[in-house]
Amino acid sequence: MQSFPSGPVFGSKSRLAEAPRLDCAGKRVLINDRWLRWELSLACLALVMVVCLAINVRLSAQTVFVVDQFNPAGARGYSYADGQIASVWGNWFGGALQSLTWDGTSDVSNNPASGSMKVVASFGTDQYAIFDGFFVFSVNAAEYNTLTLDIRFDPASARRTNADSSVDFGSLRIGTETPTYGQDWFYYFSVPATNTNWVHLEIPLNPASDSNLSNITDVLIGFDHGNPSSNNALSGTQTFWVDNIQFEGPGPTVAGNAQVDWASRYQTIDGFGASSAWMSSMSTHDADLFFSTNNGIGLSLLRSRIAPDGTTSEASIMQMAAARGARVWSTPWSPPAEYKDTNSVDGGDFVSTPANFEGYAAQLARYLANMKNGYGLDVYALSIQNEPDVLTTNYESCLWSAQQLHDFLPYLAAAMTASNVASTKIVLPEDEHWQWQFAATAMGDPATSNLVGLLAAHDYGSSAAPVTNFGSPCPKTVWETEHYFGDDDTITNGVELAGEIHSFMTAANASAYHYWWLTAGGTGGLAGSNTYAPAKRLYTMGNFSLFVRPGFCRIDATNATSALVSAYKSPVSGHLAIVAVNPQSTAIEQGFSFANCVAGAVTPWITSSQYSLAALPALSVTNGSFSYVLPPLSVITFVGQGTGTLAASFHPLAPLTTPPGLAVSVTNELVDPNQPGLDWEYTLAQGPSNSALNATNGVFTWCPRLSQAGTTNTVVVTAGAILVPGLGATNRFSVAVSPIVPPGISCAVNADGGMQVIVNGPPGFSYTVQSSTNMVSGSPWANLYNTNSPALPFVYSVVVGQEPSRFYRVRISDLSP
Repeated sequence: MQSFPSGPVFGSKSRLAEAPRLDCAGKRVLINDRWLRWELSLACLALVMVVCLAINVRLSAQTVFVVDQFNPAGARGYSYADGQIASVWGNWFGGALQSLTWDGTSDVSNNPASGSMKVVASFGTDQYAIFDGFFVFSVNAAEYNTLTLDIRFDPASARRTNADSSVDFGSLRIGTETPTYGQDWFYYFSVPATNTNWVHLEIPLNPASDSNLSNITDVLIGFDHGNPSSNNALSGTQTFWVDNIQFEGPGPTVAGNAQVDWASRYQTIDGFGASSAWMSSMSTHDADLFFSTNNGIGLSLLRSRIAPDGTTSEASIMQMAAARGARVWSTPWSPPAEYKDTNSVDGGDFVSTPANFEGYAAQLARYLANMKNGYGLDVYALSIQNEPDVLTTNYESCLWSAQQLHDFLPYLAAAMTASNVASTKIVLPEDEHWQWQFAATAMGDPATSNLVGLLAAHDYGSSAAPVTNFGSPCPKTVWETEHYFGDDDTITNGVELAGEIHSFMTAANASAYHYWWLTAGGTGGLAGSNTYAPAKRLYTMGNFSLFVRPGFCRIDATNATSALVSAYKSPVSGHLAIVAVNPQSTAIEQGFSFANCVAGAVTPWITSSQYSLAALPALSVTNGSFSYVLPPLSVITFVGQGTGTLAASFHPLAPLTTPPGLAVSVTNELVDPNQPGLDWEYTLAQGPSNSALNATNGVFTWCPRLSQAGTTNTVVVTAGAILVPGLGATNRFSVAVSPIVPPGISCAVNADGGMQVIVNGPPGFSYTVQSSTNMVSGSPWANLYNTNSPALPFVYSVVVGQEPSRFYRVRISDLSP
């Protein structure tokens, strides 16, 4: 289900954009791929908001969300020690601010390795001043019920005298921004002028009485200078320091464990992708954003459109994607109009005639050959028809029946072979829904089912489910190839997409998942309408695509919490990726443990309202387990390196005995517990000379020589998993060779007076009959007759009268050196 693009909007920069800031008018500002720094006017004091990458950590039974600790390293890559705090905290409005700096000499804990933020304002007749922020995090007061911070005033700061004659440093107020860019001041506090020490504030949060606290996106700190005509108005210079702003809560209410089993194995992953249909160009910035694994989300599949005339406008986009490691594949929305009953590319039915089948097959094969020969693109897969079940005249479409798809397959396969593009996989049926009746006829016929390379469908009005129509497990690789979620660019939408990807990976055993468009000016773009401020769904899809690479396989992850957990490994490198989706509005204390695997550490990569596919500090894996607090509405991928401990073993073999000269064959039968089984390579680690081992099936063969008679030989066979270095098993058995049985020789006289030399002995050797005229030592023996492994006994006939009196003997020898 798609709408035709009215005019996609594309950018031209090359880095992942973060959430936007607000300028003083509440507008988004972006210049040269960096958010415009807010200049702090000497005449303006405004409230600052935190841009730092706040860290969600677990302290005892408490959850802490750190907004800013004002350490010298700073936040978001801006060094406070280098004077860059103004790039993190900024002025919203007000006219009293003089300066805002980081002070490394002042810290609430007197920690020389830390510091605080120093604010200097000047009050006269100006309006009140606030420090403001921009959207970088999301805190729910239902989970974090307390805001804490520390504040200290300079003794010489401006003061006010209240009606009760008390003197203080003014009315400090704490608030948050409202959805309409207003301020919700939910806490007021005054520090007596006699107190110039650090004051610790613990501010309770009650979202039941203040709906703005259900989603706190910034922290506002401000002062009202008061009415200049009254005695309690602030006047003069005010200096104060702020330190350690953080939210605290009792901790997650849900806890549980997910067990990841390295020894299990499900589908192999082909990748994650989206479509460039109807696009004609792409900037380097966008190509990197979508396909690069260095500074993008690493999509590994691109679905392109074949126009009705057999061409595409997306060749340059396909080349850019391929250059960044993605595989490209193609889908037609309609055959040429002359092959349809409406003579129009918009709507209508395909007309089944041999001429139409042959002509359309030739056109699609030419398209593949042109991509290969003209653009250097090996198109990985070719779909016959986008949504053959959908009849619409709003855009290119065509109805096909299951029988027509069946009948067309042999024509297409033959045309592809003739054009030297037969390696491209044929895709069926790309139904609008996750259903398979349009592939049933082709899959039910062995002659055509062998031509189907991939089974694929879309996900409109359906849900992920196992494909059991053609056997269980499904005999073909399964792809989901289209779906979109509208224009909601928030983390709510992003988590919804991540949940659907999880379902297709785990419930449907899909090897690939595709979003609809990459980007568009209207509905349906993965990045939204602006690739410089991408939708959150782009990043949540990146939690899969950047780390679960083609060739990975899904492994079992059994979870006891409401988080959606799936796990993947690379059988080649041992790379591990665990994707955890928290669809809840509360945090989840999630445990992870490994079975049949050794892992040293994992690095969390998080997408949430605060983060966009950001790496956080690595976590140690202790005794095969680790834990993490999954923030509300978040997707986290834990990336690490695993070593499997799969227990494969051989069936034991009893000692064998064989006579020399008789070939022996022994099958080393490996018991592989992996499902499906791994590919193994067998090696003969120890064995007698002239023995051999089949590296593919583990069959040991040996024909003992005469010199090996009477010996006992140890055989050691090892098996190694081809795609899992270090994983193997060893089989050890013995083969005894019995002593040699000497051959026998006798003579008999024929009825015609001739003589027969009769030879008997052990089979499997070369026999030579020799003669000599005397038995004197050193006399030569002449060879009379040679035969290789004869049927025994055998007879050598001597013609009487043609040979002198002789002595006869027989010798045996090995058949080969």
